[in-house]
Parts: sequence; C-alpha cells; structure tokens
Amino acid sequence: MKNPASSPESAKPPIALVVGLCSHGLSVVRALRDAGVAVYALEKDGRVPGARSNAIHQLFLCSEAEMANLVPTLAALRARLPRDREVVLFPTNDTHVRLMGEGVAQLLPHYRLSWAHCAADVLRLQRKNELEQAARSQGLQYPRSATLVDVAGAAVAVAGFRYPVILKPARPLSSFKTALAQSLPDLLSVLQRFQGDLPILAQEYIAGGDESLYFGALVLDHGAVVQEMVGRKIASYPPARGQTTVAESVDEPQVLALTRQFFAGLQMSGPVSLELKKAPDGSFWVIEPTVGRTDFWLELCVAAGFNQVYQEFQLALGRPATAGALRPATWFDGERDVLAYWQAAVRQRTLRPYGGKHPTFTFWRPGDQRPFLAACANAVTWRLAARLGRLNPFGRKRRDSGLRVREWPMEQPLPPELAAWLRAHQPDSLFCTFDWYQALVQFEREIDPNNAGRRFSWLVVSRDGLPCLAAPIERQPGLLRSMEVRLLSNFYSPMVDLFRERDQLTPAQGWDLLRHALDQLDKGWLKLSAAPVSAQQAEHIGLGLVPGGHSVVRVPYSANYSAHAPDLAGYWAKRPSQLLNTLKRKGKVLQREQHRFEVATNPTPEQVGHYWATYGQSWKGQEPSRSFIDWLMRWSAANGHLRLGLLYLDGQVVASQLWLVEHGVAHIFKLAQARSADRLSPGSLLTAHLIEHVYQHDQVERIDFLLGGDPYKGLWMEQEDAVYTVEVLNQQHLLAPLLRLYLAARARLRQRGQDEAALAAQTG
Repeated sequence: MKNPASSPESAKPPIALVVGLCSHGLSVVRALRDAGVAVYALEKDGRVPGARSNAIHQLFLCSEAEMANLVPTLAALRARLPRDREVVLFPTNDTHVRLMGEGVAQLLPHYRLSWAHCAADVLRLQRKNELEQAARSQGLQYPRSATLVDVAGAAVAVAGFRYPVILKPARPLSSFKTALAQSLPDLLSVLQRFQGDLPILAQEYIAGGDESLYFGALVLDHGAVVQEMVGRKIASYPPARGQTTVAESVDEPQVLALTRQFFAGLQMSGPVSLELKKAPDGSFWVIEPTVGRTDFWLELCVAAGFNQVYQEFQLALGRPATAGALRPATWFDGERDVLAYWQAAVRQRTLRPYGGKHPTFTFWRPGDQRPFLAACANAVTWRLAARLGRLNPFGRKRRDSGLRVREWPMEQPLPPELAAWLRAHQPDSLFCTFDWYQALVQFEREIDPNNAGRRFSWLVVSRDGLPCLAAPIERQPGLLRSMEVRLLSNFYSPMVDLFRERDQLTPAQGWDLLRHALDQLDKGWLKLSAAPVSAQQAEHIGLGLVPGGHSVVRVPYSANYSAHAPDLAGYWAKRPSQLLNTLKRKGKVLQREQHRFEVATNPTPEQVGHYWATYGQSWKGQEPSRSFIDWLMRWSAANGHLRLGLLYLDGQVVASQLWLVEHGVAHIFKLAQARSADRLSPGSLLTAHLIEHVYQHDQVERIDFLLGGDPYKGLWMEQEDAVYTVEVLNQQHLLAPLLRLYLAARARLRQRGQDEAALAAQTG
C-alpha cells in the first residue's frame, strides 16, 4: 500500500507526530527537531521525562485504553493537527509498529508512513517465530530454535537442544524480554512463570558477552541503501541478552554485508537494523531484526552523523533522503545504568572513554535540560518512596505464614529425609553437592581448628512442612554485633549456588527467599557474600534482592576460560599456531625419550602417590592438607567422574593432572609438573593427551579450565568469562551505607588492577 501522492503546491512544511515519549521517543523528537522539523507528540503519561522536552511543539495526552486502541485514536487526533500540513508518523516501540501495520489502510488517508508499502514484510519480521526461516532463506546463520506454545509440550519441542537455552516472547512488548535456562527444569520453570506470554521462542544460546553483540543499521528506499553504520554493544541489561546500556560506533564491514544480505530483495523502506552475535569462532549469528522504527540506540546513530528519523521523514514524503558524514561516537543510557559513563571515565581516566569517541546520553542535552532534571527528580522520588516503605511497618510485605526457617550445624548428622532432599536438589552434580560441602567443612576444621567464631550450617527453608530452599552457609560475627553470612566456599570452589525446588522457585525467587530466611534468623544481619558466581548468577541475585531495597555490589573475583567444540578436530582447529607449534616441537623431543602416559579413572594408591610426588616437585605452593583432594579423588572415582592423568619420563612421573568429567564437559581441576622437566613442557603435553582422551572416550563437547585468569589459558580456550564476588548489604543496618562505599571503592581498585595487568600482558 502506498502513501498518497505529495502535493507540490503545499505552502507549509510537513510536520511529524511521534507516538510515545519514552527515552527512545525523546531521541526521535530531538533528532527531528535538530533537522528543523516541527514535532508533535502523543503520550499516555505526562509525567515521563520526555514530555518536558522543549523540542516538542505540542503534546497530546491520551488514556491507556486510547493508546491500546491506537489506530482509531490517531484517526481522531488528525482533526486536532494542522489541516494544511502533511503529517509523518513515527512509532517508538514494537506494539506501535504492529498496530500501525495492521491498520495501515485506515491511517493512510490521514498520515504518511515510510514503510506503508511494505507493511506485510514489517509485520512478518516482527514475529520471532518466523525469524529462523527468514534468516536461513537469506543464507544467514540462526541458532537452533523452537516455538513453545504450551508447557506440556515444551520438553518434546526442545529435545536435543544444547543448554543454556535463551527464551524470548514471540510477541513484542510482553512481560519479559529474555530469560536464560540452564536446564530443562529451569526452562519449564520459566514457562510456568510466563504462561501469559506464550508462545515463547526457545533458542540455543550463542556464547559470548556484551561486546560480541553488533547491530547493522540501515535506512532503505525501496531496498536501496541510503546510509548505513555499525554499532557494538559495550554493556546491556541483562548482560549479553538485554537492552543496550552502553554502545559505540565501529567499523565492521562484515556486519554491514550480513545486514544488507538479510534485507535483500524485500524492497523495504525506512529504518531497519539487524542484531548479530559474534561467536567465539568468529562466525556471526542472527539475533533479531528491528523493523518499522528506529532502535533504542538511535541517539548513538544521530551522534555518529546518521540521522535515521530525518531520512525516514524525507522518504515518507517522497523526497530523496540525504546521508550525513559519519564520525565516531559512544552512547550511555543513563536511564538504566546511571553510573555507566562515570565508571568508564574513571576507569579509563578520560572524559571520552572507549577510544576518545564523542559521548552522548539518554536525557542530557544542552539547551534541553528539563528531561534530564525530570529524570533525576523521578529517581530521587522513587528511592525515597522505597526507603520510606521499608521504614513503615504497615507497608512491608506480610511474611509467608507457611514458611519455616531452621539452621542445621554441618558437623552434626542431618535427618535422613533432609539429607535425601539435599542430594536430590543439588545445583551442580560436581561442585555443589551435599558430599562436597560436608568434605569442605571437614577440611576447614582440620586446617583452622582454633577459630571457634566460624559456624558452618545448612540454612533450610520449608513451606508447609516441606523443604523448598537450602543454602550451605558460614556465619561470622561482624561489626556492632552484626551477623555476616557467606555461601560456603574456599580456594577449591569453582562455583556456589542455592539448593531449591526448581518447579517452585526461579533463581531470583530463591535469593529473595534466602533474604527472608536471614531476616528470620537475625534481623541484624549486615552482609551476605557469594563467591565465585557467574555474571548470570549475579544478575539473578540482583533481580531477587534489589527490589526488596538491598544494595548489591559486584566485585571482580577471577576469570573462567572454556572451549566449545563438537569433536576433537573442531577443538584443534580453533587453537593458535603458537600452541600447535610448541606441542609439535616438544612432542618430537618427548618421542626420543623413554616415556608413557596414563589416564586413571580409578587410580591405585601408587598412582595417587605419584600425583602428590609431582605436586611436591612443582612450582605450586604446598597444600595445607591432602585430605580434601584425596577425598575428591575417591568420590569422583566412585561416581565415574575422575580422569587422573600422569606422564612418566624414564620411569619417573613428571606431570600430573586431575580432571573431572560430567554431562559432556571436562573440568581441569588441578595441574602440576616437576620443575626438573620444564624444558620438555610436560604439563602442556599431558594436557594435549588428556584433551584427546576425553574427546575420544568421553565424547565431551566442552572443556572448562575453571578459575584463574592466567594468560596461557587463552591459548587452550577461546572463551573468557568474568567471575565475581557479590556482596548483598542489608539496607536496614546502620553500617550498610558506609560498607557500600567501601565495597564500591574496592571493586574499582580491583578492576583497575586487572585492567593494568591486562595492558602489561599485551605490551610486555
């Protein structure tokens, strides 16, 4: 369907009508006003900061029902707009686009719409359950996907999927944006929670952090490119799968080529974009397109010299669109991450972080400060209301009367039914098991027998008499008789997590329930610590505890390196030539020596002794006690997880490694090599041998180096993920504000130290 023909005799310039004044709508308004267009706006909430902009010529307010019934509302509004001017429509979210696309025939007698002639393609590309076909038909890679229409059939629909699986609502502007499921029970729990949003798209998750996400932005005129640019996410919320909070313009021709390829042959007009994710092997995968409107990061494009909305304005009127000169820029979303810019400026010691590019912001604009001031006022009002609500005993949520909290000392036997529940609800079958924590406590008591202030216990929450949550905790007295709690871990622990009923509690709900349990245990608790945790776990902790008013501080802890490949050939194909040449050269030397490899799944006492002999001759520090590692070897051998690798030279062991295998993943837990054999690099040769062993005999698809940011691990593994300590502060405690300042400063210092170390490694 076409826009009506433009009248060349029109004496007065056309105007724009922007629907919605969220922060993105404000960016549309300002970009049009910068180009000299008179902008009118329709909004349902006059309190939003965007409604205060002096770039708006006239604001029309409507009800929630009128906005939901958008097409008749717009048709009626036309009579209140200047009748002697043409009006170009600008939707600002996907619901607006869908409603306008479905009602395009009713709108065209009154308005111009840049994509009116291709509304069917716009509506089709909005539907996430059709994206796989759209991408593959254009020759682009798209993750394995399935559309889930109900909870009952979900298990069959995702059979054979590789976890984690990302879930996205098929319809725009549903009650959630994305959710990540680590297992089938997790996935079913999410579906139960969001049944009202079905159908939901399930998709194999492509590994990579925020900085692996790119977007190609185009303005098209019946399929011809008017202008284009590439942006890259620096940060988003939720991390790596949520809405962009920091982005930069970049030069990435492959992203532009793939974006053009995706939209090729569709004869579309107006702004379009394609979000792509760069996998660890360098391949690009389609995440989703945006059609019918500009994307949330429009401010970045405008700052970079690409005024998409003014080009769309010109195209809707049948005029040739003018391209601008591009320049480097960054964008910071101060609405969702208030401190993002200042943290980057302090960390990089410049007011133009990320390479000196021109920074731009969500609300702040010289000459149009009222939206910024309104946003600040709203933030202060919200925080004050939240604080007053916590102080008002009548405003607090009523405690679940069916909950019971009990603490069980770890050194004492548990009731058999509780021990059985813990074994049935282990969050990880290797590193978060009932047996793991019992052995860890015995080790801690052995090496620190005189510290009576440390209390190790199971904190168990029951609902209606049945356990639903448990946490292995250590309690220690804090300042001013406060209680400090941490999830039990030590230097052997690669992860921590909660034991929970997955069909009753999401991860975030589990952390919220733990907070309720601590309140019942001791209302004077000051701090809850958890380490090591992944970025996703940190997100779950924040989602569970921040709404309750608690401060959550994330502090860098370590790094996790891992490699993903479906077979051995695929693994070695990803390794750099530096590593391959070293292994080839050292391997030739080894072949001239009398040597043998051994891989034991149930080692003899002699082989265990050889492991410790290597450890004693290595560069590693002495273990405070052998007890935990000896227990781990016995336990993992009995359960089929152990792979103890040994390399002998002239009958003497020169390298030993302790690996654990489970669910297609090989975890490298302990490494040691004799200093006397360093010239042969026996540790590297043994690692290569074990990699071949686990691929050939255990059919693994992932190798996990666990914790440690050692640079050499990057030769063996292509993916590096940050690992954190999360500190939760009870805001009702007198010391919480001071402790929060201290933890934030410590986090910045640690990050600075890591950045400096990384820079030294690159330049050294």
